[in-house]
Amino acid sequence: MPTPRPNAPNLLVAGVVVCAFLVIDFITPLVWETNEEWIMAVALGICIGQINLIATWAALAPGNAALRLPWAMLLGVLMWYAIVLGCRVAIGHYRLEDAVFLGIILLADIIATQIPLWIARWKFRWRLISPGTSADEAVEGPFQFYLWHLFVGMFFVSVALAPARMVLPPGDAWSFRIDHELPVLLPAVILCNLVITIPCIWGAFARREKIGAIVIGWPFYCAILTGIELAVLIAILGPPGGQTGEIYWVFYLLNLSQCITVFGALLIFRAIGFQLIRAPKP
Repeated sequence: MPTPRPNAPNLLVAGVVVCAFLVIDFITPLVWETNEEWIMAVALGICIGQINLIATWAALAPGNAALRLPWAMLLGVLMWYAIVLGCRVAIGHYRLEDAVFLGIILLADIIATQIPLWIARWKFRWRLISPGTSADEAVEGPFQFYLWHLFVGMFFVSVALAPARMVLPPGDAWSFRIDHELPVLLPAVILCNLVITIPCIWGAFARREKIGAIVIGWPFYCAILTGIELAVLIAILGPPGGQTGEIYWVFYLLNLSQCITVFGALLIFRAIGFQLIRAPKP
């Protein structure tokens, strides 16, 4: 199935959105140095929202998966580079093992976020189609790719990894240690991230008369889900002490900001003609 070629204005909008996110990634470590918890939560939420957008592109976007997945990897690596550069500016002695560990977390989150989206693509036939594509054209046959798809994918991967030695700090990449709380905290945050933001994908492409109600109701939805998330973490890790209210506020801002990131970015793409549809059965 031929993929419609995006026009120049759409490419320009997409490029501006990607560049804006990379700038935010770069300044995020500088924001963390302020030690203002609410600013740190908002900045981290925006970063997590970007991971959701990358996973959405990999799973639901038009075109062959053999091209989409390397593109998603390229975007993930660019995000990683931007955060690492920001850390090197904000932290004078940023270590290579910390940079590698950050890359592993980003990769794991991108993969985990894709799983339910691929299920939605298969089970509910969700497709994010580009301007000028009809629903009939979104129907896919059996997965297949050609040799040139493989070459282009290898090129994207090479482009992504080529500047690694210049961007990453010197040091030993295999000496990092994992905090005992992280194996519990990271899956809980990823799971809550999926439950909170995947409906944002649907909401951004809902009928126009519903969008106002979604915008009004979403903060309450985030508040309820944040309470459940915090209760589960307390049950597993134990009570955090006398600061439960502050921790709840930080988690709430993190969840709300990632929703705003996903919802706002997809509204921009909706405005230039992208649609989320249920493809007809092949």
